[in-house]
Amino acid sequence: MQSYFMRKEFFTRLSPILILAFFLEGCYFPVVATGVVATAVAVTDRRTAGIILEDETIELKSMNELSKNFSKDDISVAVTSFNRAALLTGWVAKEKISQDIAALIANVENVREIINELNIGPKATGKMFARDTILTAKIKASFIDEEKLNANAVKVKTESGIVFLMGIVTQREADLAADIASRVKGTKRVIKVFEVKSETEIANIDAVINSQKPKK
Repeated sequence: MQSYFMRKEFFTRLSPILILAFFLEGCYFPVVATGVVATAVAVTDRRTAGIILEDETIELKSMNELSKNFSKDDISVAVTSFNRAALLTGWVAKEKISQDIAALIANVENVREIINELNIGPKATGKMFARDTILTAKIKASFIDEEKLNANAVKVKTESGIVFLMGIVTQREADLAADIASRVKGTKRVIKVFEVKSETEIANIDAVINSQKPKK
């Protein structure tokens, strides 16, 4: 029953975004593709509040550095930070630009790791962004449907049908999430960018998080 209500709330909040995506198929709208789905549902994952704030700050500072140092004609890049590991996705014109971006973001305050998954080639089209947005939504909904998986613990980032999964999880959760994502129509490939911990470590983290939730 809890899964049903979580899923209903997810799609209720997300449906206007999906409608917008369909109408903007021919346009270039990176904000919709990279930011809206991630914030469509307010969730609690296994990071501390301080780390979540650091990750948000890393993303903002990174995008600011990119805008100052590169022409928008040469790059279409998203920086997704999780537990201070910065995932770089998108498209750039040359391999040298990819290397320069990785070096630039590595110097952003509090970044501890760079995961460079930038593609070399022309920018993705608005239609591709729309498809990625919808695919991300479908994968998150599939996670919610799976009772053996803490859907809130897994962050999904999709780029041209390639699905990146981030989060602090057990090996069992990592494998299950990857399997679910791989079976969603439209997924070309799944790349696991998880921070894997033991079942005991995750149980301890979850216990702390649950103890901090407001009592009903």
